[in-house]
Amino acid sequence: MVRIEEVNNIRRATIDTPHGQINTPTFMPDATYGTVQEVSMQDLRDVGINEFVTTTLHIEQAIGSEYLKEYGSMHKFTGWDRPILTDSGGFQVYSLIHRNSSKHNQITEAGCSFIDYKTGNYNFLSPERSQYIQHLIGSDIRVVLDEPLIEDDSISKIRQSVERTTRWAQRSKKAFLEFNQLSEADFNNPEIKRPLLCAVIQGASSFEYRKISAEGLIDIGFDIYGFGGMPLRGKYSWKEDGKAGSFYHELTSYVAELIPKDKIRYALGVGNPDNLKFAIESGWDLFDTVLPTRNARHGYLYVNSGEGDASYDNFDVMHIKSERYKFDERQIDTKLVNPAYPKLSRAYLRHLIRMKSGSGTRVATMHNLQFYTQFLNGLLNRSPIPA
Repeated sequence: MVRIEEVNNIRRATIDTPHGQINTPTFMPDATYGTVQEVSMQDLRDVGINEFVTTTLHIEQAIGSEYLKEYGSMHKFTGWDRPILTDSGGFQVYSLIHRNSSKHNQITEAGCSFIDYKTGNYNFLSPERSQYIQHLIGSDIRVVLDEPLIEDDSISKIRQSVERTTRWAQRSKKAFLEFNQLSEADFNNPEIKRPLLCAVIQGASSFEYRKISAEGLIDIGFDIYGFGGMPLRGKYSWKEDGKAGSFYHELTSYVAELIPKDKIRYALGVGNPDNLKFAIESGWDLFDTVLPTRNARHGYLYVNSGEGDASYDNFDVMHIKSERYKFDERQIDTKLVNPAYPKLSRAYLRHLIRMKSGSGTRVATMHNLQFYTQFLNGLLNRSPIPA
């Protein structure tokens, strides 16, 4: 099911899933509601995307897992015949509960209860419920429900989060086995093709509790182990623009070494190209990020070094709405191989983005995704030509 080798000091894995292979290292764009905003499934294929992440909670609320099961699966519904990873929904629920604290919004041992602020409906998400929804969606990789810490907290809260995450992981695996009619022996049999299960290592900034979390989850046994709970703010956060906080560099390297070498490592929420490069060199395999798609909608383009108006270690940024591009006849990134829109000028894309044109955001999104795929290909000496 998983084959791992090391080439030029970089891990490369081949993961067999029910809907094809995943070759790592790879990043997965976020398709929050079953779609990557502004682009089609064919657009994703055209720029070399082989897998994406979708959000369990949002899919359940906007589409409904029972509907998808009746339809035939998320793959059939979207026309996507390649791998799909579903998150647990826990991060979205955690964020919602902590933004809107009330007696109805709380996390207990049973799970997460909350009021949907859009509809006013009461919802409950447990480890078992999360796995059930993902089972009906029919995803290829499923993440167990965890209790993340967005920022550093007290040791008592970190301990509580780690211990609950471990207990929830045990319940999640039990539910996963039942829904897929698998025994523990089946789960450990590489000859059986099945969805893969991912647990999330918590512990905030504590090296001690990251180790405790990793050891507890490894004892249960999963296919994939993720680095979770990365802070969104604060001095240790991974910054979207520029270098990451050095402390989290050290911590992510440390956690990677805690994970068995024959298991897949998933760095949730990483990141910009510099962070991707660092994480890959530290031994991580899978990455998901909203950055290339979300920033594209605001005219924030990732380009090769020397092509943009702001430079970082391994890439440039082009703020396409800037006045400097008003008469620029060049293609978006002259160093990109086989660009999706080779004849479209920077000046015209600037106009489209400034006018909030759908065609402009589509071009920008496709460009950023193609840049990301080629950036990784360059690090790995893989063919830069989209699949």
